[in-house]
Amino acid sequence: MAATKITCSDTWALCGIAVPIVFATLVTVAGYFYQDYSHVTQAVSELGGVEAQYPVLQNVNFAVIGLLLIAFSIGLYRGFGVTYHGPVFIGVFGVVSALHAVLPCDPGCDFQTLTGTLHNATGLAGFLAAIAGIFLVSRYLNTDSQWRSLSRFSWMAGVVVLVSLVLWIGVAKAADVGSLNGVLQRVFILSWFVWVEVMAIRLFRISRGQSFISEARSVIKTGARVN
Repeated sequence: MAATKITCSDTWALCGIAVPIVFATLVTVAGYFYQDYSHVTQAVSELGGVEAQYPVLQNVNFAVIGLLLIAFSIGLYRGFGVTYHGPVFIGVFGVVSALHAVLPCDPGCDFQTLTGTLHNATGLAGFLAAIAGIFLVSRYLNTDSQWRSLSRFSWMAGVVVLVSLVLWIGVAKAADVGSLNGVLQRVFILSWFVWVEVMAIRLFRISRGQSFISEARSVIKTGARVN
């Protein structure tokens, strides 16, 4: 299969495009209904945690985002055609996100109960899978003319996402600077979502371009048969 061959549908790409929009919207809504919730000091997971007044809002968010990321990872796999490692890791993060809909975090997202511990452990594993996925995808981009222009961006995005994760864990968790917990986590999430959005938009443009070419060829063939 040629490196430039794109076989994904628009739907997979649109799922990726929707991820940051859906996530930000539901986090905002859930935060509004959580009395005295602070986006500066509290983690996103606390919106669906055991102390949340309306945890269903964030739990639905986790489930929907997970499914959208899984669909997006399928789109990347079908779009690339010749590599699956990167998309698989992106899909793993989607699975983890969906699981968090039924694994609420403990108060403050501390390690207090088995469920809370599983939430934190799987969350970290999911974050690392997402970062690994970015770097693995980046290795492929330079081999495909339709993706090559995003190769440097993807590598740089991977570094930024990794650094932001280390900064969040190092400052807010290891150094116990809780006043920056929410901010640093959102910096990490934002950097990850920027990569998803850019990649999904490119996937959509390529998919639409391939659809146009296929339709044009079909019209030409039909016209030739008529003549």
